[in-house]
Amino acid sequence: MACVGSSWLRWGTLLSVMFCLFAQENSWECLDKDTSVTEMSKDVEMPSECVLACTALSYRQVADRQQKLTVRFKDSQPDDLGDFCWFIHRRCSTWDDVFVVLSVNESVPDGESIRLQTNSPTHLNPVQAHDSPSVIPDACGLRFDVTPHLRHLPQHTLCVRLKGIMGNHLECPPFLVIIRKNQ
Repeated sequence: MACVGSSWLRWGTLLSVMFCLFAQENSWECLDKDTSVTEMSKDVEMPSECVLACTALSYRQVADRQQKLTVRFKDSQPDDLGDFCWFIHRRCSTWDDVFVVLSVNESVPDGESIRLQTNSPTHLNPVQAHDSPSVIPDACGLRFDVTPHLRHLPQHTLCVRLKGIMGNHLECPPFLVIIRKNQ
């Protein structure tokens, strides 16, 4: 029984630290600063339930596999055209893989093809769902690899438009997952 309580305490501590890092990442200019969290900004918005759930699932998987990765999660900001956007600081951000994750409910018809259109001027074709193994568990939702789309972004902002899905099929707005392999 003590082992079970210790395990819950360890996961609770890990999730608390991850939440603080998420809040830190959303409130600072650069994503990759290696400083400790000393105070959380009062204007930091709470992440969506989908981001919190996926954070817990992903970090548990990373810990279970003993992978050396940094995985960061960012909620999207809707724009006036109905697109979902993220500000990407190339000057101080590094990544190996970047995914947009859509948490969809069960009512999406099986034959429906869900795609994303990015604002990358060099990648005009819609992005298809990525189904190969990933650090992002399948329970988080559909994964779309947008890594190659980040090279030529206008104004350092990645925006996506959903294709083949109605808004009521989404459980939460899309979110971004940035993965970096640690040496």
